[in-house]
Amino acid sequence: MNRVKRALKIRHIRHCCSGVELPVMNSEALVITIDQGTVSLVVYGETGRPMGTAFAFLKPTWLVTAKHVAFRKNALREDVPRSDLQICPYQRPIVPARILFAHPEVDLAVLEVEAPVCSRPLYPAHHKIASAAGLIFAGLSPSRATPAAHTVLFSRITGYELEVRERHTLQEETVAFAAPESEGGNSGGPILGTIGSVVGVVIENFQRDDHLWARGTSIEPLVNHLEFR
Repeated sequence: MNRVKRALKIRHIRHCCSGVELPVMNSEALVITIDQGTVSLVVYGETGRPMGTAFAFLKPTWLVTAKHVAFRKNALREDVPRSDLQICPYQRPIVPARILFAHPEVDLAVLEVEAPVCSRPLYPAHHKIASAAGLIFAGLSPSRATPAAHTVLFSRITGYELEVRERHTLQEETVAFAAPESEGGNSGGPILGTIGSVVGVVIENFQRDDHLWARGTSIEPLVNHLEFR
């Protein structure tokens, strides 16, 4: 197996001995601390080519990502699970991953690896996106990669628009926000709210008025479905 070395290069945050501190840009100067190994890259095949982002969630061996990162479309536009999924954790060797669960209606999936990728996974928020303060999102940044290292970028969300998508059995709450430094590959990255809790997951980038935006979906449908199971 080819190994890809990756350094966690960060903007708007600083390192600390217990992990990574994310100062939320608001009047209260809230600081979030997360484990450096929490956010990983999803890579395909032996090439180790990064294609998306994932983060440890609930268990250090479970990683949430966008469903379209873990699946591919066949000729009939049906979702087909990828068999070559691997996780590139921070300062650790690439490890194979399998799809543990995919939400039937929302662009969310859970991957599983054999060994923990971090000591402290992330946990869901007890509030909705609309009531979260100082949002921050993270994801792969291909343009900042070097031959020796991939880059994960953490950025603050300065403003957002809430949207609701009607699904078959639920209403999916999504959030759209200006993301000038966002780029392809951050699908599956976490959207963090108060005290580092997860309120959403990045699922796509799009253009609006010649500016780059990103869209995230609420983590709530995934948590509810996992509890239901």
